[in-house]
Amino acid sequence: MVLIAGLMGCASTVNRNMSNVKESSVVKEEVVQAVKFSPLKSVDVTLDSKAQTKLADNDNFSQDRLQSKINSVLSSGKYLKTQNNNSNLKLEVVVTNIRVRSGVSAILLGFLAGADYITGQVYVKDGEKVLDTFEVDISYAFGGAMGDTDTRMNWMYESFATKILEELKKLMPMAN
Repeated sequence: MVLIAGLMGCASTVNRNMSNVKESSVVKEEVVQAVKFSPLKSVDVTLDSKAQTKLADNDNFSQDRLQSKINSVLSSGKYLKTQNNNSNLKLEVVVTNIRVRSGVSAILLGFLAGADYITGQVYVKDGEKVLDTFEVDISYAFGGAMGDTDTRMNWMYESFATKILEELKKLMPMAN
């Protein structure tokens, strides 16, 4: 029962609604066209204006920690190689929405205080040409002992990065 409640309290999704992708993209809605594997050279995480305005109310969110986790997950999966890499491939993550409950709210009220979330647009580019784009949406509604801010934020950063890696594996499968 606790496991079922736990699974309902956490969610991570990828949305491929491509209505905002430029016509020059090789990606079509709901379809990923695989390209030859090559590790990314860089990852850049930014916040759009909406997310930027929400930072004051969400001081437990860290753009640097999110970028560090994405770098770590992609590097360990061999999808990021920042040195000795002649690739033009880069990953741009634009965080579009954030919410982080206070630790007290999360622990005492749990899901009644609403969910924490991070939403962002992810762009895989070869130079300036968009190879793939998708939205990652992570939410976390646990409370009680699992409501500790570091526990919540670590799970959210890890889940966000893992979703990106899963999508990169679809776009650029590694040769066996």
